[in-house]
Amino acid sequence: MLVTPALEPSRFDKASEVGADVGLLDLEDGVPRAFKPEARRLATEHLARGRASRPMALRINSLRTEDGLRDVLALLDRGARPDLVLLPKVESPAELQQLDALLSPRLPDVALLAIIETSRGVAAVEAIATATPRLQGLIFGAADLSAELGIPLTWEPMLYARSRIAMAAGAAGLSAIDSPCFDMEDLDAVEEETRRARALGFVGKIVIHPQQVAAVHRALRPCPRTVDHARRVVAQAEDDGLGGIRRLGGAMVGPPLVAAARRVLANEHLMEELESAPRRQGARTGDT
Repeated sequence: MLVTPALEPSRFDKASEVGADVGLLDLEDGVPRAFKPEARRLATEHLARGRASRPMALRINSLRTEDGLRDVLALLDRGARPDLVLLPKVESPAELQQLDALLSPRLPDVALLAIIETSRGVAAVEAIATATPRLQGLIFGAADLSAELGIPLTWEPMLYARSRIAMAAGAAGLSAIDSPCFDMEDLDAVEEETRRARALGFVGKIVIHPQQVAAVHRALRPCPRTVDHARRVVAQAEDDGLGGIRRLGGAMVGPPLVAAARRVLANEHLMEELESAPRRQGARTGDT
């Protein structure tokens, strides 16, 4: 999910150009307060035109702020139709329920993503994850949490929050999407951080620069050895048609590992589809 400040319309379609799965227009941290009205106008006009070839998301401001309420009113008044709306700094289910109620009359099909980036949000994440059926995912916001707690923006201090968010997303059947890696030059660091997040259960990552897209895709895609092993596990399960424990090579394989293998193959199939999908210029997609 490639984020672009909503003040830069020349970059609004960059996600399609560089192969990101979702383009994200940002009205929050990427826009200074004095320029938010202009960013709001540019973003909503772009989303009202509906010519993106990939899904488009919009990060509004918190509903606890005047700017957040103005963002929602602009969405409703100007005919903008993003595929997803990201709500930042979510600390309670009520915030998502309020946004759901505001959008429902005119934008009933827009999906919601909640950004968990405060200690209050982490503490309430399980309740937040079940706030509304419209919610499709939880996004970890490491930078704001680091600033609030006064701790380093490194893996170990952020591990508890990442793990809890991933667990809450998994329990609620949502997608967990990781925070950006803010080092735009060290692509090895982007890839390694994404691999670690994937190991916790994250299925996507925000990127802040186009050159990070390929590194994230590499890290999220199962390696050939993992895919081959998954195919053999599934093939054996389908051949014998039996449940319970079975032996594959030198390992014992039971139903949970068969289910995990099926997820690996589904992930590989999804990545292949994304790589081969035509870029449908002039048409919006409802895929999220």
